[in-house]
Amino acid sequence: MGAFKVVVLVLAIVAFAQINDWPYLDETLAAVVALLVVAWIWSRLSLRGVGLVRETATDRAQVGQRLRERIRVRNGGRFAKLWLEVRDYSTLPGHRASRVLHVAGRGSVAWDVETECARRGRFRIGPLAVRSGDPFGLFPTRLTVPESHELIVYPATVDVSGFAFPQGTLAGGSATERRNPVVTQSVAGIREYVIGDAYNRISWPATARAGRLMIKEFDLDPTADIWLVLDLERQVHRAAVRRRDGAATNAQPAPVPIPWLDSTEEYAVTIVASLARRCLETGRKVGVIATGAHHEVIAADRSDRQGVKILETLAVVRSDGEQPLAETLLAEARRFTRQSTVIVVTPSVDEAWASALVGLTGRRVRASVILVEPESFAPAPSALMVVGRLIASGISTTLVKHGDEIGAALTAIPGSVAGRARYG
Repeated sequence: MGAFKVVVLVLAIVAFAQINDWPYLDETLAAVVALLVVAWIWSRLSLRGVGLVRETATDRAQVGQRLRERIRVRNGGRFAKLWLEVRDYSTLPGHRASRVLHVAGRGSVAWDVETECARRGRFRIGPLAVRSGDPFGLFPTRLTVPESHELIVYPATVDVSGFAFPQGTLAGGSATERRNPVVTQSVAGIREYVIGDAYNRISWPATARAGRLMIKEFDLDPTADIWLVLDLERQVHRAAVRRRDGAATNAQPAPVPIPWLDSTEEYAVTIVASLARRCLETGRKVGVIATGAHHEVIAADRSDRQGVKILETLAVVRSDGEQPLAETLLAEARRFTRQSTVIVVTPSVDEAWASALVGLTGRRVRASVILVEPESFAPAPSALMVVGRLIASGISTTLVKHGDEIGAALTAIPGSVAGRARYG
């Protein structure tokens, strides 16, 4: 735009010089044209020989962790670059990598950027752009480095080792003395290989010692499969609302919440991620059902890959679903057997889903509820009725309020019994 104005000025001087016989107009015209030529040449050379290198430590992170990267600007030209504006177009919240700098001839400038990952999700790191130009700002120029990569930020996980997971429904303690045709964590012994045995059950250390193929035998694992049902119906979730004096909306003393735990959605996702990690650490099979706009079902498993699958799914889910929790429980009931335990994580205070869950317990499916109390986040209906309904049906219920430390809120109370609600 500045160059356009100068060109208009030149044309005006030329026109005025034709009308008036003023000797200084020719000199002024020559000066302005020289200025334009010098500015244009300077602008064309301002980014010649400039290169950018971006080094990011990882493409995976977790909420609460810090992302570190290093950006280097090189000047391959003989002359110094008086000013370069490096602008970053990453979508990661709070990521500030943009700088204005001076680079000496044949030199380079590097700086480190450290950003706390405060939001889960899938983000783009890059691209970068360098802007420069002439000292008068008449001919700005720009160099774009289009390379970018994806960063996935997993939800935070907390220590929930105090949460009381239900025990297996089969007799026999940690293992039942009955041979199992499938692989479990309980190895009963070894025997010699016979035709038809699966190769993945060969015990190679025992084979090396015995000098012949030996097969592992497994006991039946009595522990229940854990199904975590994450309610992501849009209309039941609430964002935390504060009064201007900083007090909580329900007139209770204002807690000091963790910054990223600012909604029932973030509490629920963090709880599910933490419970899933705990299940896998203890060798339990865990599956996840999330009822967002895209219905997500991760089959129960305890492999090393399962934890990554769950975290990648929870990183991108949002409370944008339309299906009520009651309909989800009825639609997915076929997945739950007598050896299953269903843990529902929801902020919903609708009694319809409580009735559906009671129906599942009538089929001898074990159930537990973690209710993220919406009234502690923003004006919402009371959870008293749905909690009373669950307790009356003998379903273990835990209340988590805004500002609660999740690990402490989920820790079992000594001497408590199933069906008693915890109020934080």
